[in-house]
Amino acid sequence: MTLFIAVSIMGVLLFISFAVVNVAIKGSLFATSGRDSQFAFYAADSGLECALYWDSKYDAFSTSSHPLLLDNTVYCAGSGVVSGQNLYGTTTVQGLIGLGGDSDPTSRFSFLMDQSVVSSPCAVVTVRKYYSGVNLMTYIKSRGYNTCEMTNPRRVERGIEVTY
Repeated sequence: MTLFIAVSIMGVLLFISFAVVNVAIKGSLFATSGRDSQFAFYAADSGLECALYWDSKYDAFSTSSHPLLLDNTVYCAGSGVVSGQNLYGTTTVQGLIGLGGDSDPTSRFSFLMDQSVVSSPCAVVTVRKYYSGVNLMTYIKSRGYNTCEMTNPRRVERGIEVTY
């Protein structure tokens, strides 16, 4: 009888310990997803701010020539972003910085937040210039990712859009 009671108590304690460990693991995954979401949002915000800076200061995404922009390069997060560069976090799309003319008024670029780590957060930014009546409008869409590794199952995307 004593052996039966001891085994029963051990079984109940083992079940309770498994439940506590399961709750702790789920809580850790939930906290990690919140952190990854923040990284993705901050990457998107950085992409938006970079595009706003280069557009307002140098008119970098103009569809015609812009003499203030050297070598058709913009700098975001400490790295130069040029036309023809493959976009981080995508498969085959190549970047285009301004000068697309009326046939392609859309600029696209991406950059890593930390150039030394490929799996760092990154941003993919699209800037489109178009006319609404007589007014030149600018549309900026920035998508941020917590990691640029496309195969990562915990990859999170957040986006911000601005029109002015």
